[in-house]
Amino acid sequence: MRDLRVDVGSIALQIREYEREGEAIIFLHFGGGNLMMWQRAVPYFQDQYRLLLVDLRDHGRSDKPQNSGHIDEMARDVAGVMGQLKIERAHIIGSSLGAEVGLSLAANFPEKVTSLVCEGALCSEYGPYGVWDGSEAGFQEHVARTLAEVRNGSDQVFTSVSALVEARKQVFEKHGWWNQYVEAFLEYDAFEVSKGHFTRSWQKMAREKYLEHYFACRFEDYYERVKCPVLMLPGEDDMQDERTKIAMKGLSQLVSKGKIVAVPGWVHPYGWLLDPEEISKVILGFLVEVHC
Repeated sequence: MRDLRVDVGSIALQIREYEREGEAIIFLHFGGGNLMMWQRAVPYFQDQYRLLLVDLRDHGRSDKPQNSGHIDEMARDVAGVMGQLKIERAHIIGSSLGAEVGLSLAANFPEKVTSLVCEGALCSEYGPYGVWDGSEAGFQEHVARTLAEVRNGSDQVFTSVSALVEARKQVFEKHGWWNQYVEAFLEYDAFEVSKGHFTRSWQKMAREKYLEHYFACRFEDYYERVKCPVLMLPGEDDMQDERTKIAMKGLSQLVSKGKIVAVPGWVHPYGWLLDPEEISKVILGFLVEVHC
């Protein structure tokens, strides 16, 4: 294992690499996450694949320009990492935001993606593959309210990493999700905004920029350009929502080789930090199928 920073144009991304010969897998985290979210999944893959865990821009220990937030920009960053590390093609595993970035990468750089695993990007917010149950005017009002809440909010600042972790620990404990892996994930995520003052890495301006693009994004425009096999992994909540299931099935039919597998009891997106054994086995089986 090695940690390194990779320059991709005007910014640098933090990478953790597990080196070995053979095919590569690139892991892309959820919004507000970081590369430490994959620590429990790594053992299932590292004996067979070269692994790259990426902190996306504005996250973890990567640079934080907070001036974009579009998934296409983040996908170009990942393509840049692949170029710098001389990785011609890779399997992509993405969770939530990471799935969206992986989808953009597969659509815009099809020659670089062998297969795509989407634990997220399963439906658009609005449109023929969307989950909004109402008028377009109502949707736009919803978007405006959501963006205003983010814009008018503030990043909570703490005087130590331990204080930040303790505050967030209460949320995870409420759901029965607290463990040493979550703790390490939260500690890694602490960002020193000024001397002795810490906040979460994904800060308000970056979140706002991302959401501005997210609500306007139509994932069908990406899926219809994807050439590689795609595995969609819905969470338990997704499978209980009829509109999500319909949208997900429709999107899967836009690609030539689309597959949906629901892992019983899967908690999106924190299952990776809780118990990723079953979902990892499903992915490993899919990767074998890709070459059959």
